[in-house]
Amino acid sequence: MLPLLSLALCSTASAAVLNTRSASTVAIDVDTSTRYQVVDGWGCSQAFQRAEDVLGKYGLSATNQSYVLDLLFSVEKGAGFTILRNGIGSSNTSTSNLMNTIEPVSPGSPDSTPNYVWDNYNSGQFPLAQAAKARGAPYIYADAWSAPGFMKTNGDDANGGHLCGVSNATCSTGDWKQAYADYLVQYWKFYQDAGVPVTHMGFLNEPSFEANYASMLSNGTQAAEFIRVLGATIEREGIDVQLTCCDDYGWTDQEALMAGLQEVGPDGKSAEDYLSVITGHGYASAPTFPLSTTKRSWQTEWGDLAGGFTPYTFWNNSGPGEGLTWASHIQVAFAQANVSAFLYWIGAENSTTNSGLINLIGDEVIPSKRFWSFAQFSKFVRPGARRIAATSSDGDLTVTAFENENGAIALQVLNNATTDQDIKVKINGGPAKSFVPYITNNQHDLDAMPSLLQNGNGHIQATVPAKSLVSFVQ
Repeated sequence: MLPLLSLALCSTASAAVLNTRSASTVAIDVDTSTRYQVVDGWGCSQAFQRAEDVLGKYGLSATNQSYVLDLLFSVEKGAGFTILRNGIGSSNTSTSNLMNTIEPVSPGSPDSTPNYVWDNYNSGQFPLAQAAKARGAPYIYADAWSAPGFMKTNGDDANGGHLCGVSNATCSTGDWKQAYADYLVQYWKFYQDAGVPVTHMGFLNEPSFEANYASMLSNGTQAAEFIRVLGATIEREGIDVQLTCCDDYGWTDQEALMAGLQEVGPDGKSAEDYLSVITGHGYASAPTFPLSTTKRSWQTEWGDLAGGFTPYTFWNNSGPGEGLTWASHIQVAFAQANVSAFLYWIGAENSTTNSGLINLIGDEVIPSKRFWSFAQFSKFVRPGARRIAATSSDGDLTVTAFENENGAIALQVLNNATTDQDIKVKINGGPAKSFVPYITNNQHDLDAMPSLLQNGNGHIQATVPAKSLVSFVQ
């Protein structure tokens, strides 16, 4: 047996629980021949000025700036996040949570020549994107919360409103769909020319939610009308970027948009034909089912925005910010919703809330248990991996498994029970494999344990402590 139990004991109180073992061994089967979706990875955003938190706005030293960036984006030194989600700004200032637009002044009409502005800073997001790319992050996802206010029915980049020119959104200034498409393409060009390619681009964020900050409303049909314009513009310009839509407030909200995106237009194509990824959030409804699409799907924003400050808690009472809660969210999203990527709202911020994975307090860096739960997946499951079949004979032990492009397997076993669980893992095919277990729970943060070798029957035997996440990594 792998001696995880002794390493997990930390106090008399916990020992009383952890010394109660399960009555029988749990069988876990991994089938490498049954393959599901391709994985793009895990990630976060530093939008709404949070990039500046990492860049030292509130006193984070240069040493700890590098440390935080390593934690987030270095696969050798940290979680190895592969996706950074940038906010495409729509405001004339970057005060408070606002993000600067690249077109601060209206040209007067949609057909007039725009005056674009680029400061090589982008509310702190550009230098942070440079740092993420330097650490190996392959995907920069640029997403707009809103078009500039002068392109919208309400004349404001905040408080909802619609893009002028889509169905049922007429403006006295005219149809701004093409101008908005040109605006997004120009944002891409600024990053491209500066050496940080934007790989994915979206033009909406939570279009069913009228927020008092940057926001823009849209239904599926309206989104489809703009996608056709943006898609044609990208093709004409020869831009190498993957389009996404629509980052709605909940998974069910995003599903409601799919019919509009799939309507066939005059050119015989649907808006979905122009898209590479369908994106949704987990706030209003969690990703628990596959979206109605053949495209890849990403869960691009979710977080605990209301919970207390619980950075050190993997499990206490199944609270919304606990590490076990987020480990479960990730497993469900990949196994039941077939997502290819899973992003938390903010990676690191100067805050004593749970809205970030890493808390920065002055020059103090506090990685939360949520962060380590993400790292149990992202560090070992790399872009291009495939989810493979994995089943457990006990409902208290939930499992996911992935096979990387190099053939290496990563199996995540989440013990939701209050008892230790003896497990026997069977992995089909191939010669005997050696695995290193990594554990996160209340006492451990992605700590490596002694390696294991499959026996002659292809089995691995181990003990997974109560309320723990263990990744078995080849």
